[in-house]
Amino acid sequence: MSQNHIITINQVLINKINAKQDFSHSINDNSKRYIVGMKNLFTGNNPSLQYENIYNDVLNLDESFDILGGWTDPDTNIYYVDLCNSYDCVFDAMDQARINNEIAIFDSKENKVINLLK
Repeated sequence: MSQNHIITINQVLINKINAKQDFSHSINDNSKRYIVGMKNLFTGNNPSLQYENIYNDVLNLDESFDILGGWTDPDTNIYYVDLCNSYDCVFDAMDQARINNEIAIFDSKENKVINLLK
């Protein structure tokens, strides 16, 4: 007898976080090209052992943000999980990133990080 195993998007996100994968997940289908971190949910080396609120954060996504994203800083190997907003205009995204003391934004169309000048 065959049994269907359906993995929810929540479990997919939790798996990506625990595996320290880089990802962007649209929360409200309103995402635009340039992604800016707005609220950090986790910072650390090993989310599978250290991210205590992972289930609550993923199961109760704050829909006032556009995107849930995860990424690893290649210089430090530190993994971040952030709630993000997105923008059509690169300059608006950079302005918001500077206000948030971010070091970069993400261009989802070109799939690349854009570092901000200090």
